[in-house]
Parts: sequence; structure tokens; C-alpha cells
Amino acid sequence: MEETRGGPTDIQQENLSLTKVYESIKEISLARTPDDLLLRLLQKAVSFCQPELASFLIKDQATGDLRYALALGEKAENLKDRLVRKGEGVGGLAAETNQNIIITDTREDPRFNSEIDRLPEIEIKSLMAVPFRVEKVVFGLIYLIKGPGKMAFSLEEFKLLQTLTNFAELSLERLVLVKELKQLEDYDGLTQTYNPRTFFTYFQREIDRCQRYGHDLSLLRIDVDYFEKIIQTFGQEAGERVLTNLSFILKKTTRRVDLVARIELDEFLVLLPDTGQAGALKLKERLLKILDNQNLRSTGIPYTVSIDVFSESGADAANFYRLPQINAWINQLKNQVQKRKYPTPGEELADAVLNNLVNAKK
Repeated sequence: MEETRGGPTDIQQENLSLTKVYESIKEISLARTPDDLLLRLLQKAVSFCQPELASFLIKDQATGDLRYALALGEKAENLKDRLVRKGEGVGGLAAETNQNIIITDTREDPRFNSEIDRLPEIEIKSLMAVPFRVEKVVFGLIYLIKGPGKMAFSLEEFKLLQTLTNFAELSLERLVLVKELKQLEDYDGLTQTYNPRTFFTYFQREIDRCQRYGHDLSLLRIDVDYFEKIIQTFGQEAGERVLTNLSFILKKTTRRVDLVARIELDEFLVLLPDTGQAGALKLKERLLKILDNQNLRSTGIPYTVSIDVFSESGADAANFYRLPQINAWINQLKNQVQKRKYPTPGEELADAVLNNLVNAKK
């Protein structure tokens, strides 16, 4: 029986390779954000394939152009925001036709155009282009290149890059679904009106708009009278019927531009852009009349509400911040970390997937 000395057997080497691939896939799947996901994918591609440059190009869903959004390598900075026009070059061909492409020697492959495919200060000898897609829709491109003097990419590396990309696509889809579920958190679960966090985010924007353009702005604060007594007398389920009935009336009575939110247990706020005090008082009277005629018939409970009206105009819109509860919520929002003004590559990719796939199904 022969004995192998000096290193692992071919089977052992294969198992070690499979273990490394499995660990890489696991690391990619553990990404918490789209930016982290893209970075991990490119890092693993570099680790396995040893390219001189590894990059992710994001596709503009409107024009079809590709833009270098993320790159790893010594000359990565030379490619920042560089465009590849729709269908042009190997990258454009891969993205437009939704096909994986490997070129082992650019001098012998007619698909490579030295004028179109050339990169600043980078000579390309071998390349791999793998579209990044979700549900068969191309959102970007993984692009790896090697220069002269380097061993060309192999078919094994090509298959491995496709495998890593496929798992990254699945991970991104999961992150997008998580983001969609998070967006549902903008609403109160019982009444399906805005929750305080979302409401006050829009509220601050409206105040800024009023100060800038001199518009009117009004706010209604609506409380259910003796709500605790209603619960004590009729039960918790009856209290929920009151809140859902009130929220339904508020949403049906207000305009699409108005914002309705449940702030506390039995308190609602209604923001009325471009509405002065006269218009706000008119809406108050209308709401009270509707409630007087419908609440008992709809809920079986003769509840009433109290409505306060606040109106400001132009620069005076800042006076809303002096209202005690408004002030408390605004201060809480200011303590939260603000989102970056300009989206990063991963955020941009996630938004593109969300807008083109998830929202299209609704």
C-alpha cells in the first residue's frame, strides 16, 4: 500500500478548498448592510482570484449605464465614478445581455475593444465580468482584471466568482426584504396612521418649507375624552374600536397631503400643509360633526373628542417647537443619528432593488 508523504492528499486539498469556500459564503451571508455585503464579496473575490483590480459597477436602471461604485486595488481611485455606457465594452455587454464573461487573453478575444475597455493607467490581460442580479434583473456587475505577467483567470475561479456572487445576491434580497419590513414600522400597527418618529420627521420638513417660502401651516391635536373610563367600562377591545374608528374618520376627512399620526395612547396629530387658521377651524368643525353623527353607530360607544388648533405662517412656524409635546419629540429625534446625505454604493443598490422589484409587485 502506497504512503503519501510531504503534504495533504488531493482529496484533503479539495476538502480544505471547499471549507474555505463555505466559510466565505457564510461570511458574506452574515453581512448586516448592503455596503458591508458588497465589500465582503469583493474581498473574497480578491482572496480567491488574486486580481489586480476588483470592482463593483452599479447599473442606472433608467439609462442602462454602469458606474464604478466600489473598487479594490492599488489603482482603484482612478476608477471612481467612471462610466461605462450601455452595451459598450465587455462590461456593458455582460450587463446588457445578462451573461457571465471570462476572457483569458484580451489580445485574442474579439469581444475586448482596447479603445472602449481600456482603463486609466491599467493594462488588462485577463478579465471576468459577472452580472449582479436579483430575480433575473441586472443591478450591477462584478468586474475583475489582471494585467500582463499575471496568470490568467481559470475556469475554476470563474465558477467560484459566480458562486460567491449568487450567494451575495440572495443575501441582498434578504436585506431588501428586511428594509421593506422596516418601512412598515413607519405606521402605527393598530390605526395604520403614522407613528411619532415618522410624523415628526415630515413635520420638521414642513416647518423648514414654511420658513423658506412663507407658507401657512396648521396642526390639530385630537384627544379622546375619558378614554381610560371607556376602557374600564367597555373593555380593551372597545377602546381599540374607538381608536380605529377615529383614525378612519381622520384619514377619510383629510387631504392626501395631510399627515395623520397616533402620538400617544389616545392622542392624534393632524398636520395640514398650506392651511391657515380659518381652514384648520373649518376642518375641526367638520370632524366634530362627523363624529357626532357616526361614532355611536360605528362603534356602539358614544365617545367624544377634544380638538386643539395651532396655526402659524412663514418664519413663525418655528413657534410649533414651543409646544411642550412637540418640543419633547423633536429633541428625541435630534439625538438620533442622521442618515448620510449621499447614499453609499450599497444603499444605492438596495434602493434600486427595492424600487424595481418590491414596489413593482404592490
